[in-house]
Amino acid sequence: MNHTYDSPGVVILGGGFAGLEAARNLDKYGVKVCILGSATDVARFSRSVDRFIKWPKELKDDELPNFLVAIAEDSGIRGWVIFPLSDEHVRVVAQYSLLLAEHFVLTTPPWETVRFLYDKRLTYTLAQKVGVSMPYSHVSGSGDQLASLELDFPVVLKPAISDRLMRITNRKAFRADNRQELQSLYERMSQMIGPSEVIVQDFLPEPSKNLFSFAGYFKKGETLAGLSVKRMRQLPRDFGRSSSFVEVVEIPELRELAGQLLRAIHYTGLAEVEFMWNSKHARFELLEVNARLWAWHGLAVASGLDLPYVAFADALGQNPPIGAVRQGVKWIRLVTDVRAVAQEIYSGNLSLRQYLNSLHGTRAFSVFSSRDLVPFFLEPFLLIVNRLTGMISGRAKKRTLIEN
Repeated sequence: MNHTYDSPGVVILGGGFAGLEAARNLDKYGVKVCILGSATDVARFSRSVDRFIKWPKELKDDELPNFLVAIAEDSGIRGWVIFPLSDEHVRVVAQYSLLLAEHFVLTTPPWETVRFLYDKRLTYTLAQKVGVSMPYSHVSGSGDQLASLELDFPVVLKPAISDRLMRITNRKAFRADNRQELQSLYERMSQMIGPSEVIVQDFLPEPSKNLFSFAGYFKKGETLAGLSVKRMRQLPRDFGRSSSFVEVVEIPELRELAGQLLRAIHYTGLAEVEFMWNSKHARFELLEVNARLWAWHGLAVASGLDLPYVAFADALGQNPPIGAVRQGVKWIRLVTDVRAVAQEIYSGNLSLRQYLNSLHGTRAFSVFSSRDLVPFFLEPFLLIVNRLTGMISGRAKKRTLIEN
């Protein structure tokens, strides 16, 4: 593709499959793409990526702004648009927005806005204030307060700030089926992230039937471009790290609820607002908000909304093209959906026929592209390398702790 070199490019902080999909969308418009990631990130091998900058192995999140400023001139990316792909990088970009805005164009709002979406305690307080329903949630702050709660089991224990628990356990949440499990899990999580960050919440069952989202690009809380989806499969099953099978559906109520929340903080930027349908109360309940590009954003592109480019163009003060959403389009993350399907079939929630029927219709894939095949063929090997590297690193850290 012939690139438009007289306009800024984009720096994507992370080179996983979400970064790959964003790179392909932006490349379609002739935007230069720079990936900042690890050596085994699948996006670095895409023909849509102009340059790749390896993430320094020991670089801490809060050292990222100075690193970006240092490479702005040396790598020729000064004035480019930045897309963070993780919650922690959203936090860092938002908190250091004044510094970074001197060298880059930001798609992330400042911290006084982002903090309401980064910390679920603030998100739920905001939701309660504006009248958006959510599951019953409680932050006890101590084991004594926890013991006095009247709860209907099972319950969920989840972190107020997702990335902190994920980095330690690779889990988003834990389920407690009785008070003994609750106390044990609470003490364990309190040691890892602190008692004030542990949220105890009602457990809403059957995620394959009840998980929904409204996502898009917002301008002062109003939807500039967006779509509602049903997240039909995820891995792990109950508390998925990311969805593996998502379908576009038409649910106007989700648009209204998302706007109701984001208008309260005049939010401008990309966001995915996650909901669970509570059949007991016959209502959608807010789970969390991702103030960034989310895992399945490639579905939006496949259904007619080029959201990465919309965010890019709006950040530069241009009028982005807004397409019409095609209903019924499906997005599949093949490498995880196979395992998600196995779990659903094993649990009795999905038959082989139902699975095959779910594949009918217009489909988009997270990594596969007939115009860009190298990432698809390399991804399984890269995942194996990542897994082995993680195991070796984990053993080394454990050995260091024992020796010390």
